[in-house]
Amino acid sequence: MNKKRLMVWSIIGIGVSSVSTQLLVIREFLSQFHGNEITISLTLFCWLSLTGTGSFAAKFVKRSSQFVLCILIVSVALAPIPEILLIRRARYLFFLHGMSPGFYPIFFHILLTTALYCFLLGFILPYTLKVIQKVNPGYTSGDLYLADNIGDIGGGVLFSFVLVYWFTPFQSMAIASSLLVFVGVSLWIKTARYRGLIGMLPLVLLFFYGALNHDFEIGTLGPQYGTIVRYMESPYGRIVVTKEGSQHTFWQSGSPVYSDLSIVQSEEKVHYPLCQLERVKNVLLVSGGLGETLKEIKKYHPLQVDYVELDPSLITAAKDFGALAGGKTVRVINTDARRFIQRTKNHYDAVILDLPDPDTFQVNRFYTSEFFSLVKRVLSKRGVMSLGLAYGQNYISEVRRKKLATVYRTVSIHFKHVLPIPGQEAYLLCSDGDLHLDIPARLKHKGVFTSYIDGFYQGNVTPDRVRQLRNGMEGRGLVNTDFQPRLIRVVFLEWFSKYGASPLAFLLVVLGVMVVYLLFIRREEYILLTTGAASMGVEMLVIFSFQVVYGYIYLEIGAIVTAFLLGLLPGVLLGRRRRKNDRRDLLFSDAGILGFLLFFLLWVTLLKTEPHPLFFLLYGFLFSVLCGFQFPVAARMIGEENSPAAGCLAADLAGAALGTLAIGALLIPLFGFGSATVFLILVKGSSFILSPGLSMGRFKKVL
Repeated sequence: MNKKRLMVWSIIGIGVSSVSTQLLVIREFLSQFHGNEITISLTLFCWLSLTGTGSFAAKFVKRSSQFVLCILIVSVALAPIPEILLIRRARYLFFLHGMSPGFYPIFFHILLTTALYCFLLGFILPYTLKVIQKVNPGYTSGDLYLADNIGDIGGGVLFSFVLVYWFTPFQSMAIASSLLVFVGVSLWIKTARYRGLIGMLPLVLLFFYGALNHDFEIGTLGPQYGTIVRYMESPYGRIVVTKEGSQHTFWQSGSPVYSDLSIVQSEEKVHYPLCQLERVKNVLLVSGGLGETLKEIKKYHPLQVDYVELDPSLITAAKDFGALAGGKTVRVINTDARRFIQRTKNHYDAVILDLPDPDTFQVNRFYTSEFFSLVKRVLSKRGVMSLGLAYGQNYISEVRRKKLATVYRTVSIHFKHVLPIPGQEAYLLCSDGDLHLDIPARLKHKGVFTSYIDGFYQGNVTPDRVRQLRNGMEGRGLVNTDFQPRLIRVVFLEWFSKYGASPLAFLLVVLGVMVVYLLFIRREEYILLTTGAASMGVEMLVIFSFQVVYGYIYLEIGAIVTAFLLGLLPGVLLGRRRRKNDRRDLLFSDAGILGFLLFFLLWVTLLKTEPHPLFFLLYGFLFSVLCGFQFPVAARMIGEENSPAAGCLAADLAGAALGTLAIGALLIPLFGFGSATVFLILVKGSSFILSPGLSMGRFKKVL
């Protein structure tokens, strides 16, 4: 294989390796920050802005060499494992163990730990083009964009359909980087730089040794978890079991989901709702089935207990460590609980929600008006639904008060009676039948013995605490819905209030940098900037709305990203072949992008249906076709003699970074999906109006 082909294959290899690494990095940050989806936006923003900076820096490189390119290729190929190691180790340099970090600390942690790798990624593509054009002057920016897109698609497909199911993160990085390592070594041999090759080979061997050494990979997780006795990478999250003394703790995506010493919560979440019923026949338990929970439910001798848990790997680990009390009456169902409730024909006397606080979109979807409506449908006539929220027994902060009041207001729409009970958590019992606070007496009447409630209930659930909790909930909350996630807004503002900061200041700084950048770009590059903003903004909308509807974005994020990447390929090919009227083509493609945005706005504001998962993938694919079409057209309008690759890539990445941050990290959490979509319409509308050489009057003439 000659040098030119090797260099083209290096572009493809960079795409395969970088996209796989990007998706692994996103999952890593999700595990570090307890599944908070806003970290997806922050990660992609940092990734895009830093790679854009690298591409912009490449504009100023006047001389290029194959030797430097070989060094860059091997560096990018071997960097993913050091990148993950840095992310894991730096977590404990930035934050105290057990600390809940705010928005800015998370942002700077992501920014600093991804800076070097992302800058290299952005720099190497236009640099490779300069080297290739020395050998083949006819190789254009459009060719570069096409080869990179093929590699990106390959990386997305590899990750989404192979790596995520069968391999750990380190193993995945070794597989994804293999092509790039092979190309780098081959190109180094072609350049006859044997001393450099001899010095580089030990690094390659060390890379693959670390990637394939399972004990080494587990050891890198030690600072976060402690003594690990079980580690599993599930498509739905990272499952870790730790041991401290005789106590086992189960972790899912960085959050503890069960500990051996959680008898108090097991009794409260089970007996508070079940003692309200005259007869318990069918119970639905949403998560939280590990440990004593199922044993406590069995004290009521139910005919059937349906326990719904999304991740089968968690159930496997629980059975292996004796943390799951099964039996003939218990049916474990591995699926999304909301989808199960929506589709089941069963009716239940009690639905017990044992979920974390609604601090993420994945959990928030179980605290919305739409979800409570679904639960009401599967409950028997006087059935009880219960849920718990974290709170301070002696002091309720203003942010916590807003969260409690929002849930109380939302659930009150669907149930005649809502009874707050102050326990280890603030429990809400919801029913159309009567509800009672004399829980120890009801348990005694039923002959149900408890260790904690019998002895401590009267001292903890006092009239003053009940009154304080009820006063904090009533009359202050807004209704929480799927596409107006008001609980997420409360959590988001809490992030900033912890550090005395404001999201507005952050947005103004980003916009200020963007305005300065706009002074240095061409009109064609501005079109690509707005297209990049629309593309990544819509990707954020699709990711977050998929999470709202289906709730397992940890698994499907690779497929969604791949769908967007896949659409770029036919778009680029069409843009390269169609050479009739570039200005008109840009205008029509802008109009198409606006049409897709208006369709999405219609869906989230009026239709609000729950489409098939393929809808999200198809929408992303078609939207990306229009976006990919514009890159070669704009580059052709600038002229290859003006070296458009670096400038166009930088503009595209800068716009993508803006769209990612504005939509995923600010507008959706603060104002909901409708407002975020309107923002993208305004941004892309400015491009439509300012398309080079065309006004609305000339648009009519074109038609």
